[in-house]
Amino acid sequence: MTIKRQYNLPNCRLVLEGLDNENLEGNPSDRRPLLSILVHAECSFTGIEQPLSGGKDFLYSLVKAVSAYAQEFLSGIRHPVELEHPNESVRLLKGNNPDIHHLLWQHKSEGDDAEESKPLHFDLNTIQLFDLVEAVDQLFADTRTLPDLSLHLIPVSRRHRKADIPLTKRATPMITGIGSLAIAASLLFILPIPKVKDPEVIQGETSSENAPEESQSEPSAPPISPEDLQALLTDAPKIEEPTEISFLQRYLRREIENAWDNREAIQQNLTYQITATLDGSIIDYEPTGETTEAETELTPLAKLRFLPTEDDIAQKEAIAEFEFTFTRNGTTIISPLAGRKGNATLGERIEDPEILRNLREAMREKLQTAWTPETPVVADLPFRIGVTETGEIADYEYLDGNAYLLQQETPLPKLLNPQAAGIGEKNGTVVPQKALAQFRVVFLKNGAIELGTY
Repeated sequence: MTIKRQYNLPNCRLVLEGLDNENLEGNPSDRRPLLSILVHAECSFTGIEQPLSGGKDFLYSLVKAVSAYAQEFLSGIRHPVELEHPNESVRLLKGNNPDIHHLLWQHKSEGDDAEESKPLHFDLNTIQLFDLVEAVDQLFADTRTLPDLSLHLIPVSRRHRKADIPLTKRATPMITGIGSLAIAASLLFILPIPKVKDPEVIQGETSSENAPEESQSEPSAPPISPEDLQALLTDAPKIEEPTEISFLQRYLRREIENAWDNREAIQQNLTYQITATLDGSIIDYEPTGETTEAETELTPLAKLRFLPTEDDIAQKEAIAEFEFTFTRNGTTIISPLAGRKGNATLGERIEDPEILRNLREAMREKLQTAWTPETPVVADLPFRIGVTETGEIADYEYLDGNAYLLQQETPLPKLLNPQAAGIGEKNGTVVPQKALAQFRVVFLKNGAIELGTY
């Protein structure tokens, strides 16, 4: 059976075609067929007509070049052994412009003399390169595609980093040279540790210190048994509406990343099947690979898990299942297990021109007042923000790898107030219950702010 896998990013697409190996056992919890024998691989970029293609050797050369090139820029240390392979079909080299990256591809057709043919030359911009790195990272995180694919790179020692250089200067090579979401997170040890909110008291538990006196005498609801939990997951209706799936996907990623405070401890990708309800509660998780219990303890899943009570069984809340990967690079990948049917929206929007104009001016002043970086950032940082009619930022998302890497340098995490739009556990949904004005905000390198309608 021919199997196709696609890793689609806005500016890069990686497509693999292959066959399954009937003798190779797969993971019964993953319903997708196992692509274990590669027949053809193709990589294409937005704005570049010529795609790159080939077989197993081409793909291995591509991922090796991408990983080595990214590691060089992130560390600031050249790796000639990894980068200068004259026999490799794909190579990546720095351009004279920090936003240009030379990709050389030794295209071999039938009848070609590899020694005489010249490699094709492509100039990738930083965004195209960022999406290429993300596509490769998604491939490695996909447990149902080429399970034998491996890459052996020597990690850059921490002793080589220059701790006396300010954060924004140390981030310059990685942002102006690559701006990668997937690989950039591997250097999170140079960034401030994310602030983790104190865990809220979950349903079924009470705190004698904070609980009202009248509730202290009430017995807590009995926790659900493992058998009842499995029955609940089997019988529960599925969340399929694309907007709900999209908001829940972003909400889970943000909550898990905020709680993940030991990223360096994970040495290999750890993938889980996560089950969540529409209010963002994680009610179950299971490893999809050969993940050990000790490895799972390195993730924040246990402390984020919400154990339903018997009362919750009767309500039969709808659930959604996601594949969630903690990568060895310190970032995360999340995708709906059943895919997404239809186009997602951003919820109800504020469209009145006068309200939008007033909100834009008020938001510009609010952000500019809060945007006081100690040193100028080394790249423009674009975000989408959702704002309530009262001027509260209820939702935001980064729009490129630079914004992901330095989002904590912006005021957005501190200004975020999801409850203002009815988002969260108390309201039973992660989808905004109030109309939001959607803006595109860019925190500029010179300290100014651009704000326009999204």
